[in-house]
Amino acid sequence: MENLIKNEIKRYIRESKENWFEVINDTYYEEPIIKFANGDDPLFTEYKKIIGEHHFTPKEAFELAFGEGSYKGGTVISIVLPINEKTRKSNRAQKEFGSKEWALTRTFGDEVFINGFAKYLENYLSEMGYRTISPHKSEWFKIQKDSSGPTSNWSERHIAYAAGLGTFSINDAFITEKGIAVKLISVVTELKLTPDDRVAKSHTENCLLCSKGICGACIKRCPVGAITKDGHDKIKCYMHVYGKESSKLAESYGGNPKFGSGCGLCQTGVPCEGRNPMKIK
Repeated sequence: MENLIKNEIKRYIRESKENWFEVINDTYYEEPIIKFANGDDPLFTEYKKIIGEHHFTPKEAFELAFGEGSYKGGTVISIVLPINEKTRKSNRAQKEFGSKEWALTRTFGDEVFINGFAKYLENYLSEMGYRTISPHKSEWFKIQKDSSGPTSNWSERHIAYAAGLGTFSINDAFITEKGIAVKLISVVTELKLTPDDRVAKSHTENCLLCSKGICGACIKRCPVGAITKDGHDKIKCYMHVYGKESSKLAESYGGNPKFGSGCGLCQTGVPCEGRNPMKIK
């Protein structure tokens, strides 16, 4: 069953017309990595202490969709969608905001394709007889602001970590085996699948700066000084990515100003862009 689901996800991403990016004559996202986490993994409860009480567990997310008492165990399917290398390449030379390709990926890749993909996966598993919900695309999903910056009630990065897909980085992004320039999406299903192992020895193991004290390329790439060796200023970053100038730029490219042009400078032109830098020999 695990391979059946993985193959179907890969087929959909490979064949979906909504994943075709005419500007680069290629797909928005390359072949994904898919892993499974036990919905009852204690780490999901620990996230209420790490992130905050507002962060939902898989059980809570499932029961918000299907009613109290409906959850009897299940699986979180977490998926890494690598941004196309052509789009990443276009962003390497940028100095302030994301490239046209990067900006359009935010609108038509993230908001159109991924939204449709999440709904497809929900329906695919439901038609097999297993109720499924994509929390990030649910009506109750929200991003709230606190003193340290924006935080959501379903963090795709933390979900991916629980599934063993990678680790965090100094810039608060997520480094997978296919790098940091990725999008993440997940679903919670009552289908019980064999969970994958978390092999990382620490939650920042894949980051060269956090693990070895070397690199810092993302610090130099940040146009607003939001990244230092001590961490990431979420508020400064958010204001740049979603500010007025970013919105106008997105609109000029033909994207949705609501989502901004993005930035992604700290995810491109860096050693972890398309690979796990800790595996480089």
